[in-house]
Amino acid sequence: MSRWKNSQESLFGTMLNQSYPRSSRTEDMVRTRLDDIYDGYIEGLRDRNDSLRYAGNRGLFHASSSGSCLRKIYYDSVEQVEPTEKDADTLRLFRLGDIVHKDIQEAVSQYAQSSGSKVLIETEVIIPEYNVRGFLDLAILEDKWLYDIKTCNSYKWKRMFGRTPDKDPHGNYTLQLGTYGIWVEKVFGRLEGLSLYYYNKNTSQTKEVSFNRSIITDAGLYWQEASDRLKSGIPDVKLGIAPVQGWECNPKYCSFFAHCGGGIKPELLEKQ
Repeated sequence: MSRWKNSQESLFGTMLNQSYPRSSRTEDMVRTRLDDIYDGYIEGLRDRNDSLRYAGNRGLFHASSSGSCLRKIYYDSVEQVEPTEKDADTLRLFRLGDIVHKDIQEAVSQYAQSSGSKVLIETEVIIPEYNVRGFLDLAILEDKWLYDIKTCNSYKWKRMFGRTPDKDPHGNYTLQLGTYGIWVEKVFGRLEGLSLYYYNKNTSQTKEVSFNRSIITDAGLYWQEASDRLKSGIPDVKLGIAPVQGWECNPKYCSFFAHCGGGIKPELLEKQ
């Protein structure tokens, strides 16, 4: 019995330490690639989503662009330039964010069904006076509380919640949340609070950061100034306005980088 056991343990150990060679056919044979299948699936979802959400509405500013480069907003909604395609890695990251959003929203939907609570989930928002449109993530009306879900990586998480966080760690996210708040208060009355709900894609940690109603006022002031500037034509390239932050001028983050001439970083055009 012990001899059989020892031989089994020896075999098991050999299997665990075995270095298995890759198939010699892997590089030569023609076969279906899972990357192609999955990337095609994601592109199809994106195209359908864009068609449902944005067809006939491109002239409206996006709430999600709150606090972003004004030239980017101009190219997207006023001039309506066709944006450059995102690479496959970026689209997969976006898809992961969509999955997390939908999972949390489904949890809230099931909670509402079982408790009888009234909630808003993925609700269209239109603010005519600012020419703004968007889709809020969720609100629990009985609590008078609005939420926006944000996914991020561990680097971004550390910059927000680490020992030495950034000076303005939530940036334009608060303006976006406040923009949704403008609409919610018009339709459903005064909110008690608003929160950004963060999900760390590397660790699955979550954290809620709450704000008072002042961000709603800030969002209104922002969109009033932004809409006034955009009516006057394309804004000049100027750090603090177009772009708001230096990192925005990068082909990885801006779909209008080449059309804009590289913004404050034209030297990056040569690397494309």
